[in-house]
Amino acid sequence: MEPRLVLKAAGFIFLDAVGIPGNLTILLFVGQMSISQGKIQKNDVIITQLASVNLVVVLCRGIPQALTALGYRNLFNDSGCKAIIYLYRVSRAMSICITSLLSCYQCVLIGPNTSKWLFLKQRLPQSVPYVVIFLCALNCCVCYASPNYSFTYFNSTIPEFTLNLEFCIVIFPSYLSFMGNGVLYIIRDFIFVALMATAGGYIITLLYRHRKKMQSTQTSDRNQKKTADASKAVLALVIMYVILFSLDNIIWIYTLSVSRVHPSVSDTRVFFASCYSALSPILIIATNKRFATKLFCTQATKKDPTPSPGTTMSQLQE
Repeated sequence: MEPRLVLKAAGFIFLDAVGIPGNLTILLFVGQMSISQGKIQKNDVIITQLASVNLVVVLCRGIPQALTALGYRNLFNDSGCKAIIYLYRVSRAMSICITSLLSCYQCVLIGPNTSKWLFLKQRLPQSVPYVVIFLCALNCCVCYASPNYSFTYFNSTIPEFTLNLEFCIVIFPSYLSFMGNGVLYIIRDFIFVALMATAGGYIITLLYRHRKKMQSTQTSDRNQKKTADASKAVLALVIMYVILFSLDNIIWIYTLSVSRVHPSVSDTRVFFASCYSALSPILIIATNKRFATKLFCTQATKKDPTPSPGTTMSQLQE
């Protein structure tokens, strides 16, 4: 097996092994909290939606890439390629948009209690479902081009202006459509990443002011501490996404500058594009005390079950 294929298989198998159980864990935890508590916070609703689209990204891109690297061919016919690439494109775009929405929501949540911010604090929680529906409709329209040009992979000469994913290929009919599609994605991504980064910068400013205030008054507000912890978790997600977004788009801009893209370049770009969807659940669980505590308690219960009433002290010591 070629070294490129070995690295490709190992990389995407790792992302699948981390991303699938990680996103499922978040969905199961939030679902359990919803059943036990009867309702969940808006932050958790947004995180659930983020985990859902991230799971689709990993399934639609990580598994086919890993199977292709291991030597499996003809995974999909033309219709299958169109469906899976469209689903991946929309889910990846929603991952960007929902992360941006989460950062903006957290920014509003910790904002000062002025009249302008109070209006947003009152209206935004009720508007979250409508915002998500609008973003989904927007991305469904923006991502229509690539699936139309998607076909099953073939071993003959790859034409110009083609994205070769090896399990499927995307053949653009002209240089104009190739560039137009690429630039449209870049503009959309930059808009939401700029919004995400702006909200993240404001969160940093508010956290700094909060820390200085707490140091000067030498008091501790438990609710404010929880809000600050949640803001730091969102900020960590934003930083992770901006770094991976930068790597992904640097390679994407390079692919737009050449007529034939080598498979190793496409593999690298797709890997970085999928990293956020696979790794963000780890960051969410690690920085969310409720998730981390519940996971720790579940593991502790399995390792140290409560002894039955008939168990004697001598039996426990054995």
